[in-house]
Amino acid sequence: MDFSVFDDFEEEVVVIDKNYRIVYANKKYAEDMGYSSPEEVIGDFCYVVSHHQEEPCDGECHPCPLKEIEKHGRSVNVVHTHYTHDNRELPVEISAFPIDGGSKILQIIREIRSDKERYYLFSLSQKLSSVGFLALGIAHQLSTPLGTILLALEDLEEKFGPCEEIDLIKSSVENCKTLVDRLLHLVRRGGSKDLVNIRRAVSEAVDLLKVYAKERGVSIEEDLEEVGYSLCCEADIRHLVLNIVLNAIQASESGSKVWVRLRRGEGSWVLEVEDRGCGIDPEDLGRIFIPFYQGKGKREGAGLGLAIVSSIVKEYKGSIDVRSRPGEGTLFRVSVPLS
Repeated sequence: MDFSVFDDFEEEVVVIDKNYRIVYANKKYAEDMGYSSPEEVIGDFCYVVSHHQEEPCDGECHPCPLKEIEKHGRSVNVVHTHYTHDNRELPVEISAFPIDGGSKILQIIREIRSDKERYYLFSLSQKLSSVGFLALGIAHQLSTPLGTILLALEDLEEKFGPCEEIDLIKSSVENCKTLVDRLLHLVRRGGSKDLVNIRRAVSEAVDLLKVYAKERGVSIEEDLEEVGYSLCCEADIRHLVLNIVLNAIQASESGSKVWVRLRRGEGSWVLEVEDRGCGIDPEDLGRIFIPFYQGKGKREGAGLGLAIVSSIVKEYKGSIDVRSRPGEGTLFRVSVPLS
């Protein structure tokens, strides 16, 4: 196949084979990566040239386009950090397409640093992935000793019989294991989708925030209907709920309430989170989903929670409606198709 049509393309174009070797690169790619000509990279492994590593890309931070195409059987879009020949960082979006009957993939690569919102969301995804992997490791490390403690308690019960102290310890350990399991659900963001019980996912996400709410003197009232199952990534639903409810708690004064309601709409599930907090100024309403935007006088958080919510809702073809009055509170209504 003749790829010379891409020689003077304004965007980077690279073709790799099934063995991750670069079989074509245009001038723009070579130039942006710090090489004098495409011939310097042709024949080399893509992960060596763009990532300076010895193995193919993997994981949430740098999903391999070739593996993603093999997994999904269609073209994909991913975001990466590329490293130039002289070790400069280039945040990029890669659109990858199978060609030659799937024996090769063609990648069109765009730098996204100039697109402020996409770059912020990309930077956020990298940070969240790192934090997620850390949390995942800690949760796994805790899971084993907690299981060991439960087994030891069962042995003690067999030797000495049941008693109030053993029951109390067992109950506390089981609560810890439940919390660890929920954290594992939260940070496993591999992109795989399953049939998820929406009510359960919402309920368990809210449960994770009840201690924090109590410390702030805020109570959470739940009215959660059974809305059925939806094909989605459960971690996404939990992230969505956590960020909206956390936002409501932080906006509320001690002694007030946050209401979390879930109901079924027409072919969708609808989540409402309402508070009687400080509210949002009218001029801020159009900006609250912009990454790092915090509004007037906000001291908590990094201004990322609602940007995450917006990103997830868009991914699932849903919608968000926000109604707020300064000094009276805010209502977030999220509607997401069940299909």
